[in-house]
Amino acid sequence: MERKKIYYGWFVVFGCLMITCTMVPPIMALSNKFLIQVTGELQISRSAFTLANTILQGLGIFLSPIVSARLARGNMKRIQTVSIIGFVLSYASFSLATNVIHLYISSFFTGIFFLNASLIPVSMMITNWFVKKRGLAMSIAMAGIGVGGTIFSPVITWLLGAYGWRSTYRIMALIILVLALPAALFILRKRPEDMGLLPYGSEDAAIQDAASKRIPKKADIVFPLSVKESRTKLFFILFIFGMLCNGLINTGSLGHFPPAIEELQGPQVQALIISMYSMIGIFGKLVLGWLNDRFGVVVSTAFGCITFALSFIFILFGRNISMLYIMAFLFGLGDAIGTVTPPLITSAIFGAEKYGEAYGIANSFTQIGLSLGALMVAAIYDTSGSYNTAWILLLILTLGAFAGWVGAYAASRKYCRKPAAGNTQNMQAAQ
Repeated sequence: MERKKIYYGWFVVFGCLMITCTMVPPIMALSNKFLIQVTGELQISRSAFTLANTILQGLGIFLSPIVSARLARGNMKRIQTVSIIGFVLSYASFSLATNVIHLYISSFFTGIFFLNASLIPVSMMITNWFVKKRGLAMSIAMAGIGVGGTIFSPVITWLLGAYGWRSTYRIMALIILVLALPAALFILRKRPEDMGLLPYGSEDAAIQDAASKRIPKKADIVFPLSVKESRTKLFFILFIFGMLCNGLINTGSLGHFPPAIEELQGPQVQALIISMYSMIGIFGKLVLGWLNDRFGVVVSTAFGCITFALSFIFILFGRNISMLYIMAFLFGLGDAIGTVTPPLITSAIFGAEKYGEAYGIANSFTQIGLSLGALMVAAIYDTSGSYNTAWILLLILTLGAFAGWVGAYAASRKYCRKPAAGNTQNMQAAQ
C-alpha cells in the first residue's frame, strides 16, 4: 500500500508560521519592551517613542490595498524575499538612533517592508491553499506570533539587561534574517496551482490525485457583489468598523502591557506574564480556528472577543499578581482576534475569489487602528499618570469590534448564495 503524501499546503503553513514567529512579535507584542531604556537614554516621552510605532503601522492605511494588489498579481516570492532583507536592515537601524527623528525614519522603512513580508502575504497564501480547514490552517500560521512572543520575550529581557537596547535590536534583526529568509526562499508558494495542486478541500478526491486534472476549485460561497459595490452597504461599514476597533485594541494592549506590567510587578514578572500570554495565545489561536471550522465565524469571533474583553477587567487589579495571571490566560485565549479573525471574517463574507481586494481595504482600516491605538494609550497615560482609563476604553472597543464583525457577517448573508451543482458542472465544461 502506497503511503499517502502530506499535502504541500501544510508545509506552506509551517513556512508562514516561521514568518509570523520572527517578524510580528518584535513589531507588536514586544516592541515596547524597549520603551523604558530608549526613552531614558534619548530623553523622550512615552508618547514620542510610541509615535514611532504609529508611523510604522500608519503606513498600512495607505499602502495595504496597493500591497495586496501587488502581491496578488506579482511574484510573491521575490517581493517577500526582498522585503524580509529590507525589514532586517531597517529594524537593525533602530540601534543607531541618537534622537527621536532617527526612530521615525527607521519606523518608516520598517513599516513598508513589514507590510510586504508578513501578515498580508501569509493570510493570502493560507486563503489560496485551503478551502476546508482554513480556520485551522490560519490559526496555526498565526500561532507563530504566540510562539515568537513566548520565546523572544525572556530573550529580549535578558539581552536588554546584559547588552543594552542597541545591541538587542541588532541581535534580533540577525535572528529574523536567519529564520525568516529561508522560509520565504525554500518553503512558501503563492498558490497550489503553481505546483500542479488544487486547494485543500476543493473536492472530495485526494488532492494529489487531482493534480493533473484541470478542475476549477469549488467556491465556498458565491458573493455576487464586487468589493466596490459593497462599499455603500451597511455590512461593509460594520465590517470596517470592526477592523478599526481591532487595530485600536491590539496595539493599545500589546504596545503598553509590557511597561504597565513592569511598573506594577517589575521586569522579571513582566517577562513571565508576556511569555505566559504569548504561549497561551498559541493554544487560543488553535481553539479559535477549530471553533471556526466546527461552528462558524460567529462562534469563533464571540469566543475571541469575550475572552479578550475580560482580560482588561483583570489588569485593572494588576497589583495583585494572581489577577495578572488570570489576565494573561484570558488575553492569550482572545489574542487571536488580532490576527486570525480578520482574514477569517473577510473570507467568510467575500469568499476566496474577492479576498485579496477586500482584505487590502480591511487591513487599511486595521492599520488606522494599529497606528493610533498605542499612541492613544500613551497619551492617556501621559495625561493621567495611569493606564486604568485606557484599559476601560479598550474593553469597550473590544465589544465594538465584536458587534461590527458579527453585524457585518449577518447583514452580508442576504447577498450570498451557495454555488449550484449545475453551475459548477457548467464551469467545469467551460474549462
